[in-house]
Amino acid sequence: MKITWSLPGHSSSGKIDEKVLATPLPANRVYEESGLCYAHYVRAVETVLKQEETRRDGLMEALFPGTAPEVHGVHVEILKHGPFYHPARMTLETDAGAFSLVINLAVTSEGGACAEREFALLGQLAERSEALPRVYLLKAVDVDGHRVVLFFGEWFDGFHEFHQTRRPEGDRVVVWAGESHGLVTRETECSIYCQSADILTRLYNPLSFALVQPWHHAAGDFVVNMEATLPRVRLITLRQYIPMAEVDDIGAEEILEGALFFLMMLSIRNRLDRYDGIGEVAWVGTHSVKSTLDGFFTGAAYHQNIGPLEGAFGPWVKDYLVTYTEEEFRETADAVVSSFNPQASEMGVIREHIADHVAEFYRIIQALNIHQE
Repeated sequence: MKITWSLPGHSSSGKIDEKVLATPLPANRVYEESGLCYAHYVRAVETVLKQEETRRDGLMEALFPGTAPEVHGVHVEILKHGPFYHPARMTLETDAGAFSLVINLAVTSEGGACAEREFALLGQLAERSEALPRVYLLKAVDVDGHRVVLFFGEWFDGFHEFHQTRRPEGDRVVVWAGESHGLVTRETECSIYCQSADILTRLYNPLSFALVQPWHHAAGDFVVNMEATLPRVRLITLRQYIPMAEVDDIGAEEILEGALFFLMMLSIRNRLDRYDGIGEVAWVGTHSVKSTLDGFFTGAAYHQNIGPLEGAFGPWVKDYLVTYTEEEFRETADAVVSSFNPQASEMGVIREHIADHVAEFYRIIQALNIHQE
């Protein structure tokens, strides 16, 4: 099996430049050194792939249950450095065509623990949503006395990050499609935020209050494919899945109150980004509030017979929400914001806009009430 490598701007002829191979890998985004270099990255990945060549009971079996195609070559492109992982795109050239996978490689103990946790969570929750990547293999290898953890997962071909960007006519969403950045229409933008809310609501557990967190548009956690008439959104990472609260006696009131807390948090988080992914904190326009609510109720339709609440979950939540006053929604929003890290960079923006956000949230809920009458 021939393995070739690339690192944008620092490779040629299937190899990473020798000087770069000796460059230390960052341990995190502030570029503390991990004690390993790019050459160790290459060795860790190639160690696993060479094991696959002889055993074929791990990655290939997970990818191709039954008879696996012949692999003629592998190309690995190192992409970037995240707070926990050093992601790469791996392409397998086989008799059956080309198959792309993501490699998430961790070189610190914290990153390794995160990789092991995320691999388990994705395996546990992927069946609940096609918006999550499938995972195939988790490995830990020793490289010069360092424990390196890596896992292989589904690569979403044709999907790209999207972010808020400033334009003379107002803030817009831009999709990072390769080397070109394309602005999307307001309709498409609403669909993107609606689908993001739908995905997270499907993954929410109304009975245990477990939810995906943390997540952030600025981190590129959601990606979008613009190749069809309608955009398609996926969630590419799942760092934690834990309850919002521990409640001993869970009845209808607790379930519905938890759903409101989740929805309010979702509606706030879905409005946060960074301009162009790395700039100042961006607060998405008012239109995203309705998009979030639409996505929530689409996702809520997935949940049926939650505890004592028989049938579809969405109508129960609607009936509950329309009884709330704007002031009561503000109290919920204040409780949600109080649960956030007070040192987080987005807190100033949230506090500046929270009153208007609650007013818009209330207005949309009242519109639901009118439509039900």
